[in-house]
Amino acid sequence: MRARKVIEHHGTSAPQPMRTLRSNRSSQPEKERSRSVGWLAKFLLLITSVICVLPHAYALPSFARQTGQRCAACHVGGNWPQLTPWGRFFKLAGYAAGKPLVDREGMHFVPIGILGQAGITWAAQPNNSQGQPVVTQNGAPEFYGVTAELGTKITDWAGVFAEYGVSNTFPGWKGASGPIDIRATHFFHPGDHELLVGVDSNNDPTLQDVWNTVPSWTYPFYGSPQAPGAPGGPMIASLAQETGSIGAYALFDRQFYVELSMYRVGTGFFRFMNAGTSYQTGAQYLKGFNPYWRAYWTKDHGPNVWMVGTFGMHSDVYPDSSSPTGPTDTFADTGFDSQYQYLSDTHKLTLRGSYIYEQQSWNGSFPLGNVSNPKGNLKTLNLSASFALRDAWTFTGGYFVSNGSNNAALYGITDPNGNQLSAKPNTTGYELEIDRTLTQNVLASLQYSGFTKFNGLSGNVDGLGRKPSDNNTLWFSVFFAF
Repeated sequence: MRARKVIEHHGTSAPQPMRTLRSNRSSQPEKERSRSVGWLAKFLLLITSVICVLPHAYALPSFARQTGQRCAACHVGGNWPQLTPWGRFFKLAGYAAGKPLVDREGMHFVPIGILGQAGITWAAQPNNSQGQPVVTQNGAPEFYGVTAELGTKITDWAGVFAEYGVSNTFPGWKGASGPIDIRATHFFHPGDHELLVGVDSNNDPTLQDVWNTVPSWTYPFYGSPQAPGAPGGPMIASLAQETGSIGAYALFDRQFYVELSMYRVGTGFFRFMNAGTSYQTGAQYLKGFNPYWRAYWTKDHGPNVWMVGTFGMHSDVYPDSSSPTGPTDTFADTGFDSQYQYLSDTHKLTLRGSYIYEQQSWNGSFPLGNVSNPKGNLKTLNLSASFALRDAWTFTGGYFVSNGSNNAALYGITDPNGNQLSAKPNTTGYELEIDRTLTQNVLASLQYSGFTKFNGLSGNVDGLGRKPSDNNTLWFSVFFAF
C-alpha cells in the first residue's frame, strides 16, 4: 500500500520535527550534495526502467479483475482511494459485483494484488541547530514497502478486502496487517424504494466509510513516512490495525445512510485483523465494546454529487496497554463532514471538508502523572480540493488546523534553560500535490507539505530555534500495482 501519513497516538510524547528540504545548503558539504544528486539520478533511471517493463494492464488488482473495469470506473481519475458514485456503491453492496472467483467453469481471476512504493524525501532543515539529524535518509531514495492485497466477492451478497504488508520502519522492516473489511449485504424493495442492509467487520474506525472526509480516507491520502505530522490526533483517527468491530448499516434509496458499529481491542477473535500489532509497546488498548456511529445524506444530479454527514465514537482506553487494568481514559469524538463532486468525462472536481471535536477525560492517565490536566479537548479541521484531468493528471491542495487545550506532559516544549515555551498541540499547515498516472500500473506523485504553526508556536518550535517551516518537506514517490 502507498505510504500513509502518521497520526500520533494519544498518550505519546510530541513528535520530533522530521525531515525537510532546503536546509543549510551553504553549509552542506559538497560531497553530500553530489551524493544526493547521484542517488536521485539512479532512482529516476530505475523508475523509468520499471515503467518500460511493466505491462499496460487493463485491470489492476483483484477488484478490477473481478469487475473487468478500469481503475477509473471506481476511483476518481483512476487515483486510489478517491471513489466515484459507482465505487461507493460497489463497496457498500459488499464488493459483490462482477464475476465469481470460482464456479463450475473454474477460477475466473486472481484475487490477489501486489502493491509497492518507493520515493525520496527532502526536508527544509534535516538537522537541528546543533547539527543533530532530525530527518534521516534526507534526499536518499527509499523503498517503503510491499503489500499483498486480497479483494474478492465471496458470494453474490458478500465480499472481503484485506491487506498484509512489509514496511520500512526507519530503521528496520516490519510485517503487519493493513486495512481489513468484510461485508455481507441484502437488498429489500419496499414499494418503489430500495433498501440496502449490510453487516460489516473491520479493523479501523471509518475504514468502512465511502467518503474521503473521514480519518481513514481523508486527504492527504498518503505522505512520506519520514515527514512530520501534527503532535496530536483524535482517538478516532488513532486506532488503525489495533481494533476489531462488528456493525450494521442501511442505505435507503441510495441517499440516506445510517450505521452503528462496536469496536474492541484487536485481541482474541480479532487478532487476525491486527497481526504485527504489539500491545506491549504503545498500541491503544480499548476496554470492552466502544460505539461508532455514522449518518449522511447524499444526492446525485447529472455530473454533480453532494454529501452532508456526521460521525462519532466513544472510546475507553487503558493508559498502559501492557497492563490493561484499572481506570480508563475516555474520548468522545464528534465529527461533521461534507463532500461535493463534479464528474465529467474529461475533468473531475472534488471539494472536501471535515471537522472533529474531541472531549478528553484522562481518568486513568492523570493519577499516573502521564498528563497534566484531568480534562481536555482537541479540535481538527481538514479542507481539501482535487482536480483530475483526463484520468491522467490530478492536482490537489489541502489545509489543516489542529488545536487543543494545554497539556504540558503531552505537548510541552521547553528551551535549554527549562522555560516552557508551549503546552498546546496547535498546528496549522497545508499540502500541495501533483499526481501523474503513467500507466495502469504506475502512479508518480510530487507532494509539498508545509507548516505555519507547529506545537502551538510560530517560531522556536523545539526550543533550539527551529521554525515551523523547517519541518516542510518535498516528497517524490512512485506507486506500483499489479
